[in-house]
Amino acid sequence: MEKTTTKKTAKYYRDIFTSGNISTAISVLPEVIKKFGNKRWSTSKHNDRLYLKNYTEFEWNHQIEGFFLTDKGKLCADIYWQGDSTDGSTSEYVNDLIYGKTIPAEHEWLGDRTYYTHSDLRISREEFENAIRAIGKFLAPDAIKARKAAAERAEKSDKVYEHIDAKKKDLDRWEMEGFWNGRIAVQKVLENDKTLIDKPLNELFAIADKVWENNNKSDYSLRGGWYNGEKKYNLAY
Repeated sequence: MEKTTTKKTAKYYRDIFTSGNISTAISVLPEVIKKFGNKRWSTSKHNDRLYLKNYTEFEWNHQIEGFFLTDKGKLCADIYWQGDSTDGSTSEYVNDLIYGKTIPAEHEWLGDRTYYTHSDLRISREEFENAIRAIGKFLAPDAIKARKAAAERAEKSDKVYEHIDAKKKDLDRWEMEGFWNGRIAVQKVLENDKTLIDKPLNELFAIADKVWENNNKSDYSLRGGWYNGEKKYNLAY
């Protein structure tokens, strides 16, 4: 009898995370991280993190933001927390969260009294399972499509800045002031109109060149004098 192989598509994994057994979901999570996640560090050898902040719930003083693999392949949860005067993050092994866990409070003395760095982080079994189930939403077709589009826009944006950065070759230190004013103006244009990045790359280069030329000037010129307040960029293209 001929053996059939299961094609491990996004739908295959999505079904496990939305309606399958939690233990099964945890067992395939490393595969999902490597296939659909991203790299935590530039030196990472493969995708080792799944960022889920948009898909999990904030629980009073903390939120499970995602899952990652250590260098030794251990599966961990990323946990964001808010304290009295600051916020931060910690991590726990997934196997330690299956039945819920309370991470003890941390505190510090800040001159006048003791402040909680963070109070107890009470992660319930239900909260942990909901974070695992949220991976099904992460793998939904619309979510995958949106992330792909965002990655393509980010790549195009990087190419625009690389195009502008090529202009600083051989500039002396006096000319660099104008270069950076021009580059900042390009950044402002891209940030002000989020639809620009959807234009073809050659059009983006032309827009960036025009804006950069408009603002390739000294601080004195953009302010209209030494003490005339903020620089006035010309964002026309």
